[in-house]
Amino acid sequence: MNGAQGDLYYCNGAVVAVKAPGMNFYVAMKDLGTMNWSSANSSCQNYSFCGNLKGSLPSRDQLVTMYNNKSSLNNLLSTSGGTNLSNGYYWSSTYDLDGTYCRVDMSAGGSYWFDYDDYDYFYVRPVLASY
Repeated sequence: MNGAQGDLYYCNGAVVAVKAPGMNFYVAMKDLGTMNWSSANSSCQNYSFCGNLKGSLPSRDQLVTMYNNKSSLNNLLSTSGGTNLSNGYYWSSTYDLDGTYCRVDMSAGGSYWFDYDDYDYFYVRPVLASY
């Protein structure tokens, strides 16, 4: 079985992503680790949920939605074989014209603009648009 079945997304019969009720995107089962923004963006674009179905680095709004649904997401992740969202900063794809990128704090929900720097490492978790 491949594809969306309610709050779970399957690939070859295994759950590869989840979404909380009311969310319009799926969240990968685990973080890709911590990395700088450039690596985070590249890793998410190259992340395969199933075959040619690629992920993306979440936007600021998607990360805020993840934070607002963190309890439900973590419950779905843990009961489906995934890992909970970390209590730290996650990179987003949202940037400002002055070259700053937004990160979201999963322990408090705030979003902060941060200069792109190869030495700043934050958590990364790909997302998948609903299908």
